[in-house]
Amino acid sequence: MLPRMKVTPEPWRMSICPYCGVGCGVEVGVRNGEAVAVRGMTDHPVNRGELCHLGHNLIGVLDTEGRLLHPMVRRPPEAELERTSWDDATTTVADRMTELIGRHGPDTFAMYISASEYIEEYYVYNKFVKGCLGTNNLESSARLCWASGVAGLVQAFGADSPPCAYEDFDHADLFFVAGYNLAESKPVLFQRMMRARAAKGTRMIVVDPRRTATAARADVHLMIRPGTDVALHNAIAQVLIRRELIDEQRARSLVDDFDGFAAHVDRYPPDRAAEITGLSASAIVEAARIVAEAPAGLFLWGQGLNQSSIGTRKVSTLLNLVFLTDNIGKPGAGPMAVTGQTSAMGLREVGALPNLLPGFRTVTDPRDRTTIADLWGVPRDRISARPGRMLPDILAGIDAGSIRALWVIHSNPAATFPDTSWVRSVLSKLELLVVQDCYHPTETSELAHVLLPGAQWAEKGGTMTNSERGLNLVEPAVAPPGEAKPDLEIVMDVAAKMGFGAQFSYRDTEAIFEEYKRATAGRPCDIRGVSYDRLRSDKGIQWPVPNAAHSGTKRRFVDRSFPRGTLTLGAHEHEEPDERVDEEFPLLLITGLVRTQFHSRTRTGKIAAMQRATPAPFVEINPADAAAFEIVDGACITVRSRRGSVLACARVTDAIRRGAVFMPYHFGALAGRDCDVNALTIRAFDEVAKQPEYKACAVRVEAARGQPDQA
Repeated sequence: MLPRMKVTPEPWRMSICPYCGVGCGVEVGVRNGEAVAVRGMTDHPVNRGELCHLGHNLIGVLDTEGRLLHPMVRRPPEAELERTSWDDATTTVADRMTELIGRHGPDTFAMYISASEYIEEYYVYNKFVKGCLGTNNLESSARLCWASGVAGLVQAFGADSPPCAYEDFDHADLFFVAGYNLAESKPVLFQRMMRARAAKGTRMIVVDPRRTATAARADVHLMIRPGTDVALHNAIAQVLIRRELIDEQRARSLVDDFDGFAAHVDRYPPDRAAEITGLSASAIVEAARIVAEAPAGLFLWGQGLNQSSIGTRKVSTLLNLVFLTDNIGKPGAGPMAVTGQTSAMGLREVGALPNLLPGFRTVTDPRDRTTIADLWGVPRDRISARPGRMLPDILAGIDAGSIRALWVIHSNPAATFPDTSWVRSVLSKLELLVVQDCYHPTETSELAHVLLPGAQWAEKGGTMTNSERGLNLVEPAVAPPGEAKPDLEIVMDVAAKMGFGAQFSYRDTEAIFEEYKRATAGRPCDIRGVSYDRLRSDKGIQWPVPNAAHSGTKRRFVDRSFPRGTLTLGAHEHEEPDERVDEEFPLLLITGLVRTQFHSRTRTGKIAAMQRATPAPFVEINPADAAAFEIVDGACITVRSRRGSVLACARVTDAIRRGAVFMPYHFGALAGRDCDVNALTIRAFDEVAKQPEYKACAVRVEAARGQPDQA
């Protein structure tokens, strides 16, 4: 292997960082067919050459131990996995799927994909599952991180329409940050925020039960009791309206049922909200005044709102504040949601979700089904009118026997879904589990009947859409290792063996992109004016881009033309989490991320620098709680819920509220003995989006012997 930093790469290939939804432009340096360097793309409008810790260490995910290099099959199902040929592996998948679907129907099959793949891949998966097999059971890992945020946007706007641009960070007079530690999760954007603060004195309110690196920079930190955001948002709205801090006439022109909403939030005066949230009434009033005084406010939220059994309510009530203060359709203003995975926006516009079709169409609309069936060249009655199952329902269906085959692509639900002991027992019931991934073993791949080695990131090409609706081209830089293949080729090979070859006669990924563009015509995500060639120079152009002369759309709704005519104010009640503390489990566990790891560590766990920084789980605990449970800083303790237990090192700190503890969610069963953090979490889900509750599960802590293993 060539020394990493002692060679001169030639050529450099354009790409996008494959981690979060910011979509930073990167270039991959190649030498003798090997990726040897990565650097930020200086002319990319998103990051202007900057990269975070994850981006700087990208090369380490390619040439590493644990790459899945060859197809493997388990015969019989209880036997060990054995290496096989590609023809045998894909024939096995095609034959078993044909048999199971023929015997039990198409809805007994489901596919679960990553939210970090390419538009062309999503389009092919969608066409195969919905147009060829005839089931809408196509689900993604976005269910775990951004589903409630999307549901909140749809309720408020009438469409999945992120309206802002990253450029708005430079123009805002206020950053209202709810449940979002951007300093660790989105460092490039956080630095942009800090530069804006320094340049124009932008104020910042942060709502978080922890004093995170983001909260530490705030003008006002509202250290809220976990799960009480709806009450806080309602109280701020009440102050804005009743103390006449807003232009009421303007607000009435934008929203529906202003009077009914005002009556609703009257039930949440600051004194009552203070009792619910653990904040002072004066702090709530001060926050409302700061919101009202800002000419342009940018409202940002993250998993602290989304990952909740009332996540959609939390997002909806935050959007109420945006609408009441007329922070929409102008520079520096609006709701800004940056997803946790690279292409969660692309996933949605392509319709690779249980209820959608390409171009933000829905499976329940007969005209939409007809349009897409004709484009796909399949019978018009092939696409089912019944929405597919979301991930919680897929797993429940496996448990009940109504889902018999599951194909998982670049995802790891056995580590990332809550109550992982239950998940692993459920996955073991499948008659066919196909896992297509870059790495093995993972918590999920260990259970597979068939393993298919896929390519990743710089080993395949396509396009991605980031969280500001920006389109980007990813050029393949190097060949996949071993016998690994681009994921499109794998799925299309199986499709052909099942008799659907005619639907996938593409010469390359650009041909797929051109077909997909036809599905966007006249839709909110219209990209007919975009081409691969244009993306080589017009990096990050934001849809809609309806024709080649169009320069892209920085901000939506500048003309105040909303899908339903007006914006919808969400009149929602506060509700306590599904699982509450008691004498046996007196602390509320919050899970979240750290900047040196990503999701279940499938990639970052292979990088030595990341491992040294965060080698094992830890638990933050308030000094008062630590004293009550006789816990000292640095001690190994057991964190126990009603579902499982984890060993972790205690970090005694007043950076977390009394009554709550925090743990990073990155560690699964393969991380070591008793390190499976999601063994603690609860199977409770948002009432609309079915996103799991990761921010509120009751636990207790106690002294433990030994130290947690370090993977």
